[in-house]
Amino acid sequence: MNNLKTTQLHSIHVESGAKMVPFAGWEMPIQYSSIIQECNAVRNKAGIFDVSHMGRFEIFGKDASLALDKILSVDPNTIKNFQAKYNLICNKEGGIIDDCIVYKINETKFLLIPNAANSDTVLKWIQDNTQELNFEINIITSETSMIALQGPNATNILNMTIPNLSEIKRFRFLEHDFNSSKMLITRTGYTGEDGYEIIVDNNFSEELWKSFRKNGADEIGLGARDVLRLEASLPLHGNEITENTNPFAAKLGMFVKLDRENYLINSKLTSLKSTGQEKVLVGFEIQGRNIARSHNSVLDSENNIIGEVTSGSFSPTLNASIGLAYVKNSFTDLNSEVKINIRSKNITAKIIKTPFYKRS
Repeated sequence: MNNLKTTQLHSIHVESGAKMVPFAGWEMPIQYSSIIQECNAVRNKAGIFDVSHMGRFEIFGKDASLALDKILSVDPNTIKNFQAKYNLICNKEGGIIDDCIVYKINETKFLLIPNAANSDTVLKWIQDNTQELNFEINIITSETSMIALQGPNATNILNMTIPNLSEIKRFRFLEHDFNSSKMLITRTGYTGEDGYEIIVDNNFSEELWKSFRKNGADEIGLGARDVLRLEASLPLHGNEITENTNPFAAKLGMFVKLDRENYLINSKLTSLKSTGQEKVLVGFEIQGRNIARSHNSVLDSENNIIGEVTSGSFSPTLNASIGLAYVKNSFTDLNSEVKINIRSKNITAKIIKTPFYKRS
């Protein structure tokens, strides 16, 4: 018997014939039909994802904003009420513990969404570095569900399912009364498409999932989610970002607000930014049908190792083999050729502009 956790929607996934796999301590659906079919559904129509395994921390109290000012790469004081912001949580060496989204409900209440695999690490990091401050953390992961609705038809499906909603702008959210409980609907996502992420009490998650499905959304697994985020060049913790990677090498410097008195690692990140990076993250496309995988070596024309692949996949949207890699700074020019060692063969690839896919 395994010790994997399951989400409230687990039985629905099984009934739908999803292939279930272990992921970050949870049993999650990797695919329902095929990954290519599911990617195409999200790009052309809309899909729903169970992302209830991700952490959900309510952070509230007199010093909630000050606590987050110490921890987050963005300044919580500049976030407006009912605005969401992507951010990084870095260790004292500038390495990335996790990337999260923070939601500001009001001046003394926030919601923080860390990745499933990093929730415990993020919680401990916050607690260890804010002990003198007056605020509380309420973990609502187990009592709520989180559903992502993504794709060009997402807004129509949301409005069919939950009538009379006000318009929600990108990276904004609202609280909505749903069956006598509060539902949080935010216009964010991890696919490169327009879409929403909805947090709802467990009691109502199955009803909401089935309604989205009835109104035209396909069920999508984590396999397609990974391909979609790669097409949009969105980083995955453990691949593009780790505790050994800093925001500037990962080309995430735009999400770091420096010159903040309270920010725990302001001076360290300032130093890293001014020093320059030995290796930086780039996108590449492989000629032919070979697919690069994480840890494949990247080589120059003389077969010297100049970097390493972090993610690679066939892209159904672009009909091409794409990937991300860290390479030496001198090999980052667009259209320059490199080689990638795949199954003991050196395959030609070209450095190309990211994101690979951007919705029109």
